[in-house]
Amino acid sequence: MLGLAILAAPAAAQQDGPPRPQLPPLALNAQMTDAQIGAALDPWLAGLQRDDVFNGAFLVARNGQEIYAHAYGTRDLATNAALSVDDRFPLASIGKAFTHVAIAQLIQSGRLTPDTRIADVIPDYPNAISRTATIQQLITHHGGIADIFGPAFRDAPKSGFTNNHAYYEFVAAQSPMFAPGAQEEYCNGCYVVLGEIIERVSGQPYEQYIAEHVFAPAGMSRSGFLRNDQLPADVARFIGHPRGPNSPAEDVTRFHGVAGSAAGNAYSTVRDMLAFDSALREHRLINAELTAQVLRGQPETGRATSRIGFAGGAPGVNTLLFANGVWTVISLTNREPPAGETIGSTVFPLLAGPRPQ
Repeated sequence: MLGLAILAAPAAAQQDGPPRPQLPPLALNAQMTDAQIGAALDPWLAGLQRDDVFNGAFLVARNGQEIYAHAYGTRDLATNAALSVDDRFPLASIGKAFTHVAIAQLIQSGRLTPDTRIADVIPDYPNAISRTATIQQLITHHGGIADIFGPAFRDAPKSGFTNNHAYYEFVAAQSPMFAPGAQEEYCNGCYVVLGEIIERVSGQPYEQYIAEHVFAPAGMSRSGFLRNDQLPADVARFIGHPRGPNSPAEDVTRFHGVAGSAAGNAYSTVRDMLAFDSALREHRLINAELTAQVLRGQPETGRATSRIGFAGGAPGVNTLLFANGVWTVISLTNREPPAGETIGSTVFPLLAGPRPQ
């Protein structure tokens, strides 16, 4: 059995940022009507935007149906254009969920197993120790693959990072953090290697596989792996404060590769992310047994009700999706952590109740 844990991920390549903001009180509960929920959220979020705490798009859904979606703030510093609720945002580490699902699909089709090793799929993997890492270990952050976002990435020209395979070649050449299974440590590199495994097993580039086998069947028509040097107008740019939380905001695209990877930074919208959550819970991407493993719950014949939360952050991006089958809260921002996560994790328990202990 493969435990594909969807984790509340720490920020990938996250810079030192401001502390969690102290948010004003919010009167919100699950007994409210849809209109009452929107009437409570809108002035609260608008006030956070005026105070320069929130800049992004926010969505709440009940039973998979959108009841509130709105965008606040601006797409970029160059034009100061207002954000739209259908604008696309980089997702940071939330993108690992797509890689999770793709691996589960290949297990479902019999082309992988949880015990498949890197060496079974990538016999030319440069490091002999890491070749023994299994799919299970890579998914659960026990693989020990070198992290992407260390000094070597900081010093490397970002123009070469145009797809997952480029990240794979970069990370595979580095020494591992530890032998597979020796310990657990959050592992962006593990997911880059999983992306290369998907590529080699499927015969398709990782990005194409995700587009055809995850985005398309989920109805995520506005999601994809965009190049940040060729962005269309309806995309939020990375904005941060790399010189300190009290310094002027600036475009921080330079800290990122040209494109994302299997570890994160696909682009999507709040509505597409709702579509992803529903497609997963309704077993339209993988069967009920594998869905239960992805959601860390029990197999269900109807809409899956496991409570999940995953988030991501990096320079100029902070994202969150919390859901339990009834309530879904999605917060996508183009600012550095932790404001986007803090806002989403404040709203969700008011509707869904506290996490059971």
